[in-house]
Amino acid sequence: MVVTANLWTKSNGGKLKSIMTKCYNLRRTEQVKDPETLTFIDGVLNIDTQTQSGLAKARAANIVGTGLVDVFATGYFLEGIMLFKPHHRGRAFTILNHPVLRVQNLFLSRNGHGSDSEHLSLAEYLESPVHIDNWVVRSLTNDKSGELTEDHFLIAKGILSRKFLIGIAEYFEETLRRLETYYGLENQDDGGECVRRNSKQLEGTLRSSTFARGSEEWNLIAKKEEFDVMLYYYALELFNKQATTIFKRPYVGKDGKEIDFAEIKRLEMLKNKMMEMVGF
Repeated sequence: MVVTANLWTKSNGGKLKSIMTKCYNLRRTEQVKDPETLTFIDGVLNIDTQTQSGLAKARAANIVGTGLVDVFATGYFLEGIMLFKPHHRGRAFTILNHPVLRVQNLFLSRNGHGSDSEHLSLAEYLESPVHIDNWVVRSLTNDKSGELTEDHFLIAKGILSRKFLIGIAEYFEETLRRLETYYGLENQDDGGECVRRNSKQLEGTLRSSTFARGSEEWNLIAKKEEFDVMLYYYALELFNKQATTIFKRPYVGKDGKEIDFAEIKRLEMLKNKMMEMVGF
């Protein structure tokens, strides 16, 4: 079984789930209609593993032991792994988007859809109860509220490096190639056209940014999501290291040049200091 920690916005996660079902013919979980049931609807098991109550129902039903599904997605990592028993062989992956882009998309998706945060400014939204800051670090450390510290970040780093195959949204096609290799996934159409078509649509959405890098809005989110931003850059390192340790490739970037991880870290620290100097 494959388990993915779904750390995207709902719309992007929906596209990935569609790829899993339509392109790879994997059985997965998602609540299609009320009430939740242990029945398949259009090839999807009608349980919502994106909620804690749904995970509790899945655990009570022992869906891992039944072999009913191949993959399930959840934003609650620790609760999700409780579905597994020691003899099960679940393997987790995550596909991370830049935290600023993730929060931007969440903010924009809420506005104009009749939600409680519809008329909030970005600054108001970031401080409102509807927004949970640093969701990735909080999910990995199971600390959904309260102040985060450096210890939370270090724990999240350790879990990410030991437990996950790392995918990066900006390199979505490469990520899917790795998933195919690692999990032995097979395209259900000749030539992989289903994957190419869906991945190009999704990759374009993930790379788009309403708030320009370095803008007041971008920096406002980056400051609020400080720990997730640091974890994202660490995930980039893992993504490149796994290319060698798992997939036997050299540490090179998309330009074909060898990656200097020390330089990446130095530039990130310099950027953080500059943000502090200008009051962000």
